[in-house]
Amino acid sequence: LLFEGDDVGERLSRFWLLLILAAVIASTGVVADSTATVIGAMIVAPLMTPILGSVLSVVLADRANLLRCLGLVLLGAVAVVVVGWLVGSIVEQPVVAATNSQVAARVSPRLIDLLAALATGAVGAIAISR
Repeated sequence: LLFEGDDVGERLSRFWLLLILAAVIASTGVVADSTATVIGAMIVAPLMTPILGSVLSVVLADRANLLRCLGLVLLGAVAVVVVGWLVGSIVEQPVVAATNSQVAARVSPRLIDLLAALATGAVGAIAISR
């Protein structure tokens, strides 16, 4: 959960590679209006690790790791937006966010979506802790 130790370089390299590939997959899924592809990108994306690392850092009162994890989440979000913009800029046909079902489904969540997210987060935390 925390990016430290002897293999930190390898773990960070894997994180960035998976994140960039997930961003490409998600971007193409939005362009193609493909729910399965967008879900596949969510599965590949490694952002849950620094998010859970930040929670662990708060529990342990470890300010240095908290800042490191939050920085990774922030930089990761910026990288994903940049990759999405790059993929969108090479697409011949523009994607209209207002009419794309992939965008609409993610910007107007319902209460049931919150319940699903909480359960998914709990499963992720249990899986990583074991």
